[in-house]
Amino acid sequence: MTDAPTKTVNIDVFISHSSHDKLLATQVFDLLCAALALPQDRLRCTSVDGLGLSAGVDTDEQLRTEVLDTPVVIGIISAFSLASAYVLFELGARWGAKKPILPLLAPGTGPQALRGPLARINALSCESPAQLHQLIRDVSIALGIEPQSANVYQRHVDAIVYSAHASDSRSDLRSPVVIPVSIGASLQAAANAPTMLPTGTPAGRPDLTSDNDNYSDAEQIIGRHCEREWPDDYSMRSYCIRQQREAVANLRLGPPEDIPPQVFERMRQKCAHEWPDDFAMRHYAERQQLEGYRQVHDMNAKDTAS
Repeated sequence: MTDAPTKTVNIDVFISHSSHDKLLATQVFDLLCAALALPQDRLRCTSVDGLGLSAGVDTDEQLRTEVLDTPVVIGIISAFSLASAYVLFELGARWGAKKPILPLLAPGTGPQALRGPLARINALSCESPAQLHQLIRDVSIALGIEPQSANVYQRHVDAIVYSAHASDSRSDLRSPVVIPVSIGASLQAAANAPTMLPTGTPAGRPDLTSDNDNYSDAEQIIGRHCEREWPDDYSMRSYCIRQQREAVANLRLGPPEDIPPQVFERMRQKCAHEWPDDFAMRHYAERQQLEGYRQVHDMNAKDTAS
């Protein structure tokens, strides 16, 4: 019986992470691909379909080879990854070989979570746009690649930052939000309401039942949202307000011409329900849904043609 083969390392970036951090790992993968114009197969991120290890490969040997020989290793640091034998194995092997590691702190994880020799390595936080831009610069220098203009990949930075800060606002939901069946659905403020609204929206939460005000209360909602997210950081609050306003402007554009109105209507309902008072994440979620629909549509068209 022969040993399972190992493949030659032909990747540029290895993203070490726990399966529990799949969303963040995938977002970091998307950011790197966009910012550095890297082909997807030049990165190893096991949470992305098609980019895991090949069948029949000796997992431990392949991981050891790639961790040691890949130019850039990014370690996503969270309570889950610090409890993962594989992640610790990957980062430990890299450190033992005296090769650079780029730790990226997951939401809610501070640099104090790093123990032992890793504690001496400067870690970047996924909650900071500036530090995500620093990550791009560090990786580009390591690979000798000139990064794309920031406006090419800024939406990926925004998605990571807003995902990192979404847990607090999502946990505030005390009952389901009622979503109207309308493409023009918009937010209507319900702050200061002493009792439950007739629609079932809890007091202090947005009411999504008005079809006609065209986001007329968006500024109030944006102000409350950004103040809640950044109570003591006015620089980030200003950034938040700008991003939210830009998202509202994009949401007002309505459905793309290639998307059936009823399909777009369902997408908008889903995204509004998931992000009732965060326009930036709602717009991002809509774009993801639109991209997914187009991919499914293209696959169905190819299947029909064949």
